[in-house]
Amino acid sequence: MRPIRLAVIFDQHTHAGGGYQQALNAALLTLDLPSSLVETFYFTTLRENIESLRGIGITAELIEISFAKRVLAYFRRSIKETRILKLIKIIQKHSPIESFLIKNKIDLAYAISPSAWPRDLEEINYLTTVWDLSHRDDPEFPEVRWNRELEVRDRNYQSLLPRATAIFVDSELGKKNVLDRYGIDDERVHVMPFQASIATRSYSEKNVTKEYDVGKKYQLDVPYVFYPAQFWAHKNHVYLLEGLKILEQDFGLKVGAIFSGGDKGNLSYVKSYVRNLNLEDRIRFAGFVTNDEIPELYRQSIALVMPTYFGPTNLPPLEAFELGVPLLYSDRAGLRDQVGSAALLMDLKNPRSMAEHIFNLKNDKELRMQLVKSGREQLHHYKSIDRIGILKFVLEDFRSRRICWE
Repeated sequence: MRPIRLAVIFDQHTHAGGGYQQALNAALLTLDLPSSLVETFYFTTLRENIESLRGIGITAELIEISFAKRVLAYFRRSIKETRILKLIKIIQKHSPIESFLIKNKIDLAYAISPSAWPRDLEEINYLTTVWDLSHRDDPEFPEVRWNRELEVRDRNYQSLLPRATAIFVDSELGKKNVLDRYGIDDERVHVMPFQASIATRSYSEKNVTKEYDVGKKYQLDVPYVFYPAQFWAHKNHVYLLEGLKILEQDFGLKVGAIFSGGDKGNLSYVKSYVRNLNLEDRIRFAGFVTNDEIPELYRQSIALVMPTYFGPTNLPPLEAFELGVPLLYSDRAGLRDQVGSAALLMDLKNPRSMAEHIFNLKNDKELRMQLVKSGREQLHHYKSIDRIGILKFVLEDFRSRRICWE
């Protein structure tokens, strides 16, 4: 049997945060696939990614689709009337992206991040990725309600998932949600847990020493906690601010925070919250931070504090484990399963629980050491998972079917 011609398609923006890093991890994994099984081709829908992918050893070709073709593809996707659809297919036999893949003689396309483009594939098979279904878990948040995001995501998944050759999820809870909510067969959903970012893993392995003083750079004269997250409402930055205020008022401990990440519509609200709590002297907004700086922001902090509502898993806890940093994490289904005993869990209805955890961390060195040790053990568990074996199993199964047609 000849190798499968596999198209790995990267469509995450550089500033997408954890999503971009996880897509890089998935792309890197495909480099280890045996050439006897697959011939891999890398494509991106974003010109900005060509250079960054080259930096990790991947040469990618840009997929360029004109605006007119995108509009026609939208109508093609939306129309249900068979006669009109046949007329459109006379004008455009295949969708633009499928035409591109057919031209490159691709057998199987791989969406390495949650993407909508596979819905335009009618002949070519595909693998797809689901990181979360938080639009169904927490529909109250504005980012889920804006522009009918919940309905849009549901339509995409209802179209994409039943036709996928395989679906990769990040956890057992993620798999259960896909099975329950979209009626997918169990054997088509595969658990592929997140990994820490490439930069963090490299930094940890090289054991790089501190290159600069974070407190001095950000003009902080108090210890700080770190939270790398885009400014979405569901990231719950205000909970962290409330916890720091309680920590000062009730425990007499003054601690700051450094937030990194781009604005997704909630930054001005978080800044106003800082002013209302009179915390301007110790809260810093770092914006987009380079891969070189991120590890030191972790390592010089008291802890990673992540009071997010969305899960079932996230990337920063794995980075904290990698760098030997204690973790405070949301006490929610999926999230607590991701970290096991390697985190202090926060009650999202009570920011005092966060304040108590930080106070205990500052005053109990053994607690800190135990959390770091447990984090490394949890990380070892995730590293022991045979990710490449899971991917090979899916590809071998597909190849045994692919020989059935020309």
